[in-house]
Amino acid sequence: MYNRKLIFASACAGLFLFGVGAITLGSIAPDLKTKFALDELGIGRLFSLFPVGILVGSLSFGLITDRFGYKLLLAVCSLLLALGFAGIGLATVIWVIQVCILLIGVGGGAINGATSALVADISEKNKGASLALFGVFFGLGALAMPFVLGLLRDVATFEDIVLAIAALTFLLALVYFSLQFPVAKQAEGISLPQLGKMLKDPALLLIGFFLFWQSACEALINNWTTSYLIDQKIDVRWTLYALTSYVAGLSLFRLLTGSVFRNIPSARMLGIGMGLLIVGALILGWVPGLSWAFTGLILVGFGLALGFPVMFGLSSSLYSKTSGTAIGIILAISLIGNLLTNFLMGYMAQAWGIGIFSVALLSAALVQAVFCFLVFRK
Repeated sequence: MYNRKLIFASACAGLFLFGVGAITLGSIAPDLKTKFALDELGIGRLFSLFPVGILVGSLSFGLITDRFGYKLLLAVCSLLLALGFAGIGLATVIWVIQVCILLIGVGGGAINGATSALVADISEKNKGASLALFGVFFGLGALAMPFVLGLLRDVATFEDIVLAIAALTFLLALVYFSLQFPVAKQAEGISLPQLGKMLKDPALLLIGFFLFWQSACEALINNWTTSYLIDQKIDVRWTLYALTSYVAGLSLFRLLTGSVFRNIPSARMLGIGMGLLIVGALILGWVPGLSWAFTGLILVGFGLALGFPVMFGLSSSLYSKTSGTAIGIILAISLIGNLLTNFLMGYMAQAWGIGIFSVALLSAALVQAVFCFLVFRK
């Protein structure tokens, strides 16, 4: 028999370290550009490897956890994260960085999806609010990386910090090996007709395409905000703190949704979030000044806070017996959006300058709001 509180705590720890990995590239982008003499196109290609890895992890975790349970997958993928972080800290050539980004993507993608499905499985009611509270730990992890880099910039290298994160991730793997998890829900596996039916489900596809645009917005914020703000003549240290304000907004809105606003319908909270996202994108892109950049990023954080928790809860309710596979499908669709956004943004920044970031972010936010309406109308 598993301990529900220990399982929830271990899932939160996994999501925390995934949050660290998800924000790492954007946080250390200026350092990588300097160390390996990369231009905007080179950074864009490097960023694109991360969602490729996450896509692989997201496509595979659901079928594995639904059939074999969570324990082995979470432990092995934590080791992949540890190897990836250690490699970035020790690398002297660019191909090692590329391999390590893929490892972090695969391990992080599987951990993100598996821990989300795990929390949905152990939550007896109000899955969306429980997942929002759980999602705070992604924000805390993402908050930690730029904050620590900014705070320790003068006393430690980014390589030293990443190596410390590798050690923490290795310890998490040991914790997963030691815990008892819920038993597998589909010991005989999922049949191809079952999988085909899920892939054709209009409701699941709408959720997936909503998250496609959610991931597009997140890719722009996580990986391109620092470069955009530096181009606006803002000091590198302050750009890292500004990125931290985005994550703080995301975490705060999730925390409020999982506690104070727990009884407000998810659709209403998500609709409010979409409005805040559009306002934040307008401020960030068209109102100059450091204080306005902080304001815009906080509002964008509010706006993007509930997309994944609410949609994971909705998918888990639609497919309670195969929740891992359902979440894997919508995650895979969402990560295609992340992959394409990083790839295209690299080309657009090379052709028109990093200022195109503002137009890209507002466009993605508007399309996401449309899909939000379509999901709940369905």
